[in-house]
Amino acid sequence: MRIAITGASGYVGSRLCQRLEREGHEILRLSRRPCEGTWVPFSLSSSPTDLPLSTIDVLIHAAYDFTSLDWDMTVETNVNPSIKLLQASRKAGVKQILFISSMSSFEGCRSVYGRAKFMIERAALSIGCIVLRPGLVWGNEAGGVMGALERALFLSPVLPYPSGSGGLPQYLVHEEDLTDTITEILSTDQKSDVISIAQPTPVTLHTVLETIAFRHGKRRFFIPIPWQIPWVALQVAERIGITLSFRSDSLLGLAYGNQTPDTTFFTGDFRTFS
Repeated sequence: MRIAITGASGYVGSRLCQRLEREGHEILRLSRRPCEGTWVPFSLSSSPTDLPLSTIDVLIHAAYDFTSLDWDMTVETNVNPSIKLLQASRKAGVKQILFISSMSSFEGCRSVYGRAKFMIERAALSIGCIVLRPGLVWGNEAGGVMGALERALFLSPVLPYPSGSGGLPQYLVHEEDLTDTITEILSTDQKSDVISIAQPTPVTLHTVLETIAFRHGKRRFFIPIPWQIPWVALQVAERIGITLSFRSDSLLGLAYGNQTPDTTFFTGDFRTFS
């Protein structure tokens, strides 16, 4: 099939491009940054009418603009453009449309990121798209939130970490389990639905950090602190214009994650986080 992937230069998008090309599909990379292979310059501010939507069989929408910090700007830069893209793709006759959402997205979620994804989900489902909610994605060279956590481990041998009720449990998914599942979905007649993809048993944020440190051969001493403290500090930094690799909204998503996701779609054996 001819598959267009937005956010193709990002962590999840790039892994999808690699995997689906190995499966023999023709991949059209839609990204702000140049990519290897067939690349079309694309950002969420682009007009969907400029894209060759009528020539593709599948659209996987994985792009997200993380520069927006407040809700109104996020709606303008992420929500509305994403909905327009999905609607234009359906109108152009794209056979399968997958929207890469997040485990942070659910009814009553607190983070701006989760709320934005949830709003796009509602529009996607209304036109028959498949919505995928990956857990916290990890791999040997992780990006996204997991990549930011890895980079934090190199700052100091003594690290405070955000803690809270239940140890801030996280649902994880290996990048290959994620791409395996998406490959399976594309090979079947999967109907429009919300599909969560993650290990069914959560692990605490402390366990995540300890495991990353062990993997890199780093001996670290972790000091738990209430998550609200670093959250306030991150917010202050953002308001005075300091750019950081980890955002206050990401921490809010970790603190108020979905504690009852339906992870029954994947029936195989997930890779154990190690």
